[in-house]
Amino acid sequence: MNKLSNLNIFLIWVFGFFVLLSFDLFVEGFVFEWLEWNGTNKNDWFFVLWWGLVVVWFLKGSISLYQRLKNDE
Repeated sequence: MNKLSNLNIFLIWVFGFFVLLSFDLFVEGFVFEWLEWNGTNKNDWFFVLWWGLVVVWFLKGSISLYQRLKNDE
């Protein structure tokens, strides 16, 4: 099996942040407008889940990259 390099893992990790941001902007721009939830507190659950996912993505990626870099020494 072909292992991914550390640079590729880092690029996938960064790309994941852009995917999360794009998803957030899409939901805020289109879905919440369609549901007429902008300016209300009905969308608070989405932001809690979204920020939770961003934190998990950050921690998982940074721990994984740290362990890969540490093992390469």
